[in-house]
Order: sequence, then C-alpha cells, then structure tokens
Amino acid sequence: QTGVGRCGTLYAYERYGVTPDILTSAKSLGGGFPVGAMLTTDSVAKSLAFGTHGSTYGGNALGSAIALAALEFIDTPDVLEGIQKRHDLFREQLETINRKHDVFKEIRGMGLLIGAQMSDAFEGRAKDILPLAIEEGVMALIAGPNVLRLAPSLVVPEADIAEGMARLERAIERLVANA
Repeated sequence: QTGVGRCGTLYAYERYGVTPDILTSAKSLGGGFPVGAMLTTDSVAKSLAFGTHGSTYGGNALGSAIALAALEFIDTPDVLEGIQKRHDLFREQLETINRKHDVFKEIRGMGLLIGAQMSDAFEGRAKDILPLAIEEGVMALIAGPNVLRLAPSLVVPEADIAEGMARLERAIERLVANA
C-alpha cells in the first residue's frame, strides 16, 4: 500500500533513511495489473539460490513490461513532487471541513495515503461516512472503525480534489445532521 509513489517517494522506507534487507512490491508495481517482485540487498540475495523462492507472478513478460512502464512514469520528479502537492491540498481541505464540523481528531498520512481519525463525538463511525459519500459520488475507505481513509490516484487532477472534497463535505454534513 505504501509502494511505488503512494507516499511521495518510490517506496516509503526512503523517508526514514533506512534500507530494508527485503522489500516486496505488488499491486502498485503493475498499476493494478497482477505482478509482484521481491527486492533484496546483495547479502540477502546470496541466500536465495535458484529455485528457493518462487512466485505465481514470476517471469511474466507482460507483467514485467507493465511494471517497467509504471515505474518509468511514476519515478519522476513531476509525479513524485506532485504527490506531495496533492497531499497538501487534501490535508487543507480536510482541515477546513473539520473546522466547520469537528468530526476529526487527527488528520495524518504520507503522500496520497491519508487517514482522518474520527473525533470522540464520532468514535467508531468512519463506516457511516462511506454510504453517504457514495451517494455524493465519492469513493472512500476506512482503516478500522475510526479512520476515514483516502487513497486516490497519484495523478488526480487538482480540480477533482476540490470537487471530491466538496462532495465529501456534503456527506459529512449529512452525518453530522443525523448524529
């Protein structure tokens, strides 16, 4: 969920100054096409002799070509810097909604993986926003009963962010009105 640009860097670990011994990547690597990869450091790779690690998605030429195209598109300054800009727009809009309706305790996340934790007054009610949002034409997710989760396209147009947040606010207004 945090790979291939989602957090504003190619992989989220890059924000922390560490290098993992093993990194797995799948869905986002293929832009939704079924593909998977496991990357390792040289020292770990030595312990993986031929045949000791397999994958149902391994060795697929089409999947590999799609993964390469996705990486070439996403791993660019324009896309990765744009993710942070879009994050800031989402966060500003969510904070504006919250100032009006006081439904969130905390807004957090990296890049375009954003969570809005419900306030004490709306504890456990993140799921109640989903059908209201769908009626307004917005798809959202939850991360447990108390967090509204947003994971939009990495290249969502800014106008769509503004429209989507206006629609989300209408859904939240309805939630508050029925509280």
